[in-house]
This record gives sequence, structure tokens and C-alpha cells, in this order.
Amino acid sequence: MIKEAVVETIQQVEYAIAHGADRIELCDNLSVGGTTPSLGMIEIASSLCRLNNVAIAVMIRPRGGDFVYNLYDFEIMQRDIKAIKQLDVDYFVFGCLTEDHVLNEWQMKTLKQLADPKPVVCHMAFDEIHQRGQIKALHQLINMGFSRLLTHGGPSNTNLFDNLNQLGKLVVNSGGNIEIMPGGGLNKDNVEALIAAFPFQEVHGTKIV
Repeated sequence: MIKEAVVETIQQVEYAIAHGADRIELCDNLSVGGTTPSLGMIEIASSLCRLNNVAIAVMIRPRGGDFVYNLYDFEIMQRDIKAIKQLDVDYFVFGCLTEDHVLNEWQMKTLKQLADPKPVVCHMAFDEIHQRGQIKALHQLINMGFSRLLTHGGPSNTNLFDNLNQLGKLVVNSGGNIEIMPGGGLNKDNVEALIAAFPFQEVHGTKIV
């Protein structure tokens, strides 16, 4: 099982690595759900990860708030990917929606093409898509070539353990073509209970180690 630790400081990177994280998701401003970290932060964090054989994923999000991005927001995201791509990172993490709460397929495709050949991950923006539309969105991500989906299985104010049915549906419908990684409320104390209920291959959290 891969444990992905969400961090926003170098001290948290060091702690996560020392306590057994397999992968780091690097963000800034976790108080608003995470935004794009600075280039200097990414460079130092990726060096630490390389020294310890730990993978690193970088959040691409220009601001807190919703996931509906105007032209300026989107231009920032594109420029950040171009710059960060020059550094030693393993994954890019982002999610773009329309005002109708469906995937913004054009923006997602554009960012994926910019990130190539680095693999890309859709984050919990996915959870703002109505559940009736999530299976369609999942197949859109598969068709676009996303490698992983981070999801709470329901709205952020719900308990992840109450969302196991929806998470299971996503795993079944993924057909093994995209990794479903649960997150939001998971920690080192309850993760084994989750794995006992459903054998997820990857888990995510700020206190996962």
C-alpha cells in the first residue's frame, strides 16, 4: 500500500519521509485545500525526496476557492506547469470544473498535454461533480490518460467511511485503468480499518504517517 503524505513545509517533508511516506504531495496553503508551492520549495523538496527514494507530486492550483478557472487563472496554471516541469518531480495534480460542476475537459486536456510525459492526477475537485455524473467523469479522465484520482467519495463535510459504497463504484468502474486513491479524514490511526473494509492500493492524508 502506497501512503501519500500531504505537506506544505520542508519540516513536514522531512517528517513524512522519516515516518515512512512512499510519496509526497507538495502544496502551499493547506488551509484553503492547497495551492501551487513555490519553485524554490519544489526544488528543495524534490531533492530530499530523491535522496530518500520517495516520489513527489506537485499541486497546480492558482488560488483557493472553487475550481472554475478564468483565463488568467488558467494561464497561471499553464505557466506553473511549464516551469515546474524543468524540476525533478514525478506527478502533477490538478482539477478544473465548469460552472455546471462537470469536468472542464478542454482545460484538463490542455494541462495534461503541457505536463506530458509526467503523469497527471485529478484531485478532489472531482468530489464537487454530482454523484450521478461521476462515472462519466471517471471515464473522461481515463480517456484523457490520467493515472490517478484522489477522491473523498462524497462532499468534503461527510465521513469518508460513509462513502465506501461510492468509492467502491469508482474502483469497479475504473476497470484498472486509473488508480482510485481515497483521502480526506484518513490518518495513520484509521487507515487500517479502511483497508480492512476495501483493499485500496494507495491512500492520502496530512497525517497518513
